[in-house]
Amino acid sequence: MPITIPSPWRSLDPVRDAIDPDVSVRIDVLRAILIGLIVLCHGGRWIGAEVPFASPTAQFVLTVFNRGLACVAVPLFFAISGYLLLRKLEATPAAYWRLVRTKAVAIGVPFLLFNGIWIAWVLYIGSIPFFGGRSFVLTAGILRKLVGFGTTPFNYPLWFLRDLLTVFALTPLFLVFFRRLPDLGLVLLGLAWFVGTTDNEYSLSGFAFAFYAGGWLARRRAGLRDTAGWDKAVLPLFAAATIVVGLSPWLGFDIYGLAAFKKVYQMLGVAAFWCLSRQGWIKDSRLLHRLAAMSFFVFLTHEPTVSVMQSYLVPLWRPASTLAQLAAYPVAGVAAMVLLSLLGWGLAACLPRLFALLTGAPLRLRFTPPPAAR
Repeated sequence: MPITIPSPWRSLDPVRDAIDPDVSVRIDVLRAILIGLIVLCHGGRWIGAEVPFASPTAQFVLTVFNRGLACVAVPLFFAISGYLLLRKLEATPAAYWRLVRTKAVAIGVPFLLFNGIWIAWVLYIGSIPFFGGRSFVLTAGILRKLVGFGTTPFNYPLWFLRDLLTVFALTPLFLVFFRRLPDLGLVLLGLAWFVGTTDNEYSLSGFAFAFYAGGWLARRRAGLRDTAGWDKAVLPLFAAATIVVGLSPWLGFDIYGLAAFKKVYQMLGVAAFWCLSRQGWIKDSRLLHRLAAMSFFVFLTHEPTVSVMQSYLVPLWRPASTLAQLAAYPVAGVAAMVLLSLLGWGLAACLPRLFALLTGAPLRLRFTPPPAAR
């Protein structure tokens, strides 16, 4: 009788098959949704900061968005990246260096460009309202603010790209785990996230865990198409947990308890967003697919765009009522996404080489309709 190797010790080999078209389509629309959440979150923080909350209702609703829904975007992006990249990556020096070269162009170049442009702006032209100025850069150090190590990058949302590059650099470790102890690797990275950083739900160990988990699902050939059975458990739990997030300012969480809860919430949120992505009105949305083509450009350019828009809004409009604040919250973010998408499409059409350089990727203008449902 042949010996069956227990699952934790079984090697997870690279997957040569093409990604399921349904899964690919859902990843595409999620890119647009998640970038939209990030831009809206950054564009709306003038409510509660520059303009005090009008009421507990306004604080609850905006806490749900800022500290809940928008926070799921980061781990889900890392999980998607791991799913796409680790599924077929070989554990060889040649494959690793090919990965390094590719990501240096696709992510490293835009990262440096969109830090360098705004550093040069504040050094030679002037400060950017709500964003930064010359003394801020000089005090922290120009090089440190450019590369973003040991501090946040000058264009602060780009910390995500910095950490993504760092996680890419760790892929040999992940591939060793896949070959020797795939399930144990998942457990150890999860423990490093939960135990190693107890005061913050965001950490490099958490991003590494999400990235590894995405690759683990890919190499286990997990059936991510048929997730309807998850809905009855995942979606009500996520809805209840989202309410707790909204109530967190009044629940007396200390930083450690809130961080632990938010980690569980993020894992639940990743599953919930994936469940929602199978809905036809989301998965088959032509608008979302077209926005996905511009999502990386919008991410790269949404700051300082939203900061400048906020600087114009604050003196003109100080919404005092709950309804006015809820209406005012998305204004800067929505306006930024519309303007930057139009700018992106214009650059892609008129200056495709420049657009490709700025986004670090080949130009993809044509919308590909999602496959017909089976």
